[in-house]
Amino acid sequence: MTKQIQLKAASLNRGITLVEMIVVLAIIGILALVALPSFSAQIKNDRITSNANQLQSVVKFARSEAAKRDQQIDLVVAGSKWLVKIDKDTAQERTLAEFSPTHQSITVNNLQNMTITNTGAMTAANLMITDNDSQTDDRLLCIFISGQTLLTKAANCL
Repeated sequence: MTKQIQLKAASLNRGITLVEMIVVLAIIGILALVALPSFSAQIKNDRITSNANQLQSVVKFARSEAAKRDQQIDLVVAGSKWLVKIDKDTAQERTLAEFSPTHQSITVNNLQNMTITNTGAMTAANLMITDNDSQTDDRLLCIFISGQTLLTKAANCL
């Protein structure tokens, strides 16, 4: 008989109470609230980095196309897009690639028309990729006369 009572008592203690569950959910909620601002800032920083990398990739692609085709390639601003064009202002004009920001909060300052020679040389420029949020790190794409690029968080290219 005592064995039955012990088994019955043991089976009653198998589970969690409502109070324990509420305490666990409250702890999870507090941790989520603490982590959310940090997570949001990380998403914004990743968005800027991604757009900066895409912009740099377009410049490198245009430069390699100029060398491969042994002819001039033009980077043309069209609204918020940057188009890689070949045979600009002719009947054979084609767009080989384009860059456009992937999110409405991202802007590229100092975006300008550029020409890349068949040797890969081009006009020097500093393009700032930003979301105009002081909590995130803007990126600066430095384009040198040689056509080489440098992507940095610094305020200048030196």
